[in-house]
Amino acid sequence: MELKDYVEKIKFQLTGGILESELKDKDYEKIINFCVREINNYYNVAELIEVKGGSCIDLTPYPQINNVIGVHRPSAVASSITTGNLTTMSDPYYVSYQVVNSPYGFSNDWTYNISTNLTKQRLMNQFSTDLDFRVDEKNKKLYINFSQGVPGTIVIEFIPKLNDASEVLTQHWQDILYRLSLADAKVALGRIRTRYRQTNALYEDDGDTILAEGLTEGDAIRTRLKEQADLVLPLD
Repeated sequence: MELKDYVEKIKFQLTGGILESELKDKDYEKIINFCVREINNYYNVAELIEVKGGSCIDLTPYPQINNVIGVHRPSAVASSITTGNLTTMSDPYYVSYQVVNSPYGFSNDWTYNISTNLTKQRLMNQFSTDLDFRVDEKNKKLYINFSQGVPGTIVIEFIPKLNDASEVLTQHWQDILYRLSLADAKVALGRIRTRYRQTNALYEDDGDTILAEGLTEGDAIRTRLKEQADLVLPLD
């Protein structure tokens, strides 16, 4: 969804497409952008990027990387080794499975010295695509520990930094952004409508009601986000 889509949806929810609102389009856009910045603290949709391999990666050219959660090899370390009938091991997970569950699937050259579970575990670690890493947030550097050579490229798994509403990708988070923005828009309208009261007006406005709705809905969403931050999967 683009920013204008959120604006139109919120405006229709508040006015029904008939009434006038004290807020202008640019005001709704500000509210939505404030909410985008807020959900950056909870957003958990990971993305992948492949970069040139090295023990120290400069993250400055990749401003979208907000939080690195994993660094991986594109393929197993031994993917180019040819031994006996084994000519390629492009799938490291398959290789790891064979080592633990079916060692006789390899030639004797591979299994002769695999006599203990510890040896098997060490061999599995050589095939693992996951790498140990540390991030220097201040200097935007990613330091990687390679136990078996430096690959030509590596894959960085990260949580992106959201700069605008269009970068919110999943329906779950689009719904969170919409409902949080709607709640904050209600609070803004409620503040405006309750700032001054007309004692001789024929009709009373809904300032108190919409303000209470916005505060309650906003608190509920923020509480849910804080609880969700401790879970592996989002609450749908």
